[in-house]
Amino acid sequence: MNDDKEKIRLLACWGTAILLCLVSACEKELELDMPETPSKLVVEGWIENGQYAEILLTHTAPYFSAIDSSTLPDFAETHAKVTLFSESDHEILTLKPNQAYFPPYVYRSIDMNGEAGKTYSIEVILDGDTITAVTTIPEPVNLDSAWFEPDPGMDDKGRLWIRLTDDGSTENFYRILYKRKGKDSQFVSTNISTFNDALFNGETVDLGFLRGYSSMITMDTENYFEAGDTISVKFCSIDREQFDFWNVYQSEVLASSNPLATSNNQLKSNVRGGLGIWSGYGSTYYLVYAKKK
Repeated sequence: MNDDKEKIRLLACWGTAILLCLVSACEKELELDMPETPSKLVVEGWIENGQYAEILLTHTAPYFSAIDSSTLPDFAETHAKVTLFSESDHEILTLKPNQAYFPPYVYRSIDMNGEAGKTYSIEVILDGDTITAVTTIPEPVNLDSAWFEPDPGMDDKGRLWIRLTDDGSTENFYRILYKRKGKDSQFVSTNISTFNDALFNGETVDLGFLRGYSSMITMDTENYFEAGDTISVKFCSIDREQFDFWNVYQSEVLASSNPLATSNNQLKSNVRGGLGIWSGYGSTYYLVYAKKK
């Protein structure tokens, strides 16, 4: 009986050893030979009624490159020649430091500002390459009102609300941004910032918005506006081309906050020869004081 048990034990040990050898033999170091893609220029620029044009230029980074606060400035582009064209004028933009953005450099017009209904194009010349884009500033749309309201069960955390009467004679596209006094250095898009009037064409609607968020946080109380906030609201009328870009962009941001989500979306850039977006905003501004119930 003991001999039988010893045989079974030996067979089990041999079986385990053989299995480990097989597994070890199947292991192979995986070497990925990823082709290097050339860096592309990324344009993020905008012009709006009554305001000067502003353009940020950066370069794309390799997918597996190490990116941190020390390397990010290396992707900024500060040596390009950027020209703004209207239907009757043009101006070479001036590079200025601006700590509200990162990298903290902005190409900005000094003489030309935007007018609703007009078309504006940009030309970026860098290392012999020419990048162009064209946009139009739509007519601004006024909100009926804007206010802060705590969410149910909360006294001091809530949403930014707007009341909008939509023009039913045409298809409209909108984008909303905010800036909290003492908290935000620039205007930030709300979590769902870009929308059209497909569901309320020609109607008056109330729409509530949470703060914008990144993929590093989830949709929780960090995304609420808080009582005591003084909120500047920038409500933008945009064209379809911009809507298509920002709508896909916000879908990607939402998907990135979900580790199980996948996406095959591709940003629909209006930049020729590069990446990014050149936006024309028909903007109206509002000031909201967030108060408790």
